[in-house]
Amino acid sequence: MAPPVVLTGDLATDIINQSQRVIDMDDKIAELEPNASPLVVLLKKLRRVQAISPKVEWLENQLMPRYSGLSAAAASGAAALPTASSSIFRVGDLLRDTVTGEAMEVTAVSASGIGVNRGIGAVSAQAIASSDQLFIVSNVNAEGASLRTIKTVQLQNLNNFCEIVRTPLGITGTEAASKLYGGPDRNRLQALAGIEHMRDWEHISFFGARKEAVPPDPIATAGAPRRFAGGLQEYIVTNVFPAVGTLTETAFQTILRQSFRYGSSRKVLFAGPLVVTAIEGFARNTLRSNPSSDHANTYGVQMNTYVSGQGIVDIVMERAWFDSAVYNGYAFLVDMDSAEWHYLRDTKLLENRQANDADKLEDEYLTEACPVFKNEQKHALIKGVTG
Repeated sequence: MAPPVVLTGDLATDIINQSQRVIDMDDKIAELEPNASPLVVLLKKLRRVQAISPKVEWLENQLMPRYSGLSAAAASGAAALPTASSSIFRVGDLLRDTVTGEAMEVTAVSASGIGVNRGIGAVSAQAIASSDQLFIVSNVNAEGASLRTIKTVQLQNLNNFCEIVRTPLGITGTEAASKLYGGPDRNRLQALAGIEHMRDWEHISFFGARKEAVPPDPIATAGAPRRFAGGLQEYIVTNVFPAVGTLTETAFQTILRQSFRYGSSRKVLFAGPLVVTAIEGFARNTLRSNPSSDHANTYGVQMNTYVSGQGIVDIVMERAWFDSAVYNGYAFLVDMDSAEWHYLRDTKLLENRQANDADKLEDEYLTEACPVFKNEQKHALIKGVTG
């Protein structure tokens, strides 16, 4: 046995046996990111739909197009106009050249263009540039005429796949039996895993890639299909604004003018910190804190509101995008009325997933679901904001 250590003089905290000291440990463990999934929070609270198949499908409809460009210029006396798309025209359509103001009547339709009566109304026949746009105002019919050609926009079928996301956690039996600062580790790890699980779904909802991997796909395994849920970036095609650069208020208004063409008059902008900073630099009378928002009040999602003549934009900062030099300058404008959460198996904490003979405790969060964003024209993606 080692001889005792003899101390001389007053005892001080630096010379006593350090194991004697009681640690001043806060029982509450500080979480760096307590909740990092505002889009999923809103989707699950606002529009939850029970799925009945791992493939979620829906049909979309739109009205007949009314605008067409020209494939070549035409002289003022030309009775045949080459169009970029003749399928939208019918005999009897009344057109306006949006540049010259000339009105004309469609008299014939072919695969390559249309025949027209020129100079109807106050504006005489004008030379038409290839950049001009033809607008279908209405249709005109002769007295006693037969039914005009019937044309209908075919319904479009879209889909997404329910992805299985699993987030496991575990501790040994010995660790579970030990008394720890901050309380039992299993409770702490369950809370942390829940946050990580929802972070995965937040990322899927924005950046997920849509695919069903089944044979004969080269990445598929027979009897073990894998399905990837697509996110907003996978669906938005019409309103994509790349390489924005410096986001001025004028540029932002231009983006909103196009993005509010369809859908609700109030949408939510999920934005990287850099984009939020740029918007905060606009005139302060258009930006205000919105703690009374229905979303903020009911679901705990903090947001500000930008008020414009195009529509109202509730702004939610995606703080985690700060970590990416690219996504820091991203923003998604989402029409929440056209966004849904479809779950085949909604999020659950499944406890005691360990093997029967294992001296440990293992749990997991499991979700099989997908976000659904209908009518992609109602949403928008802003990219490349630098300040």
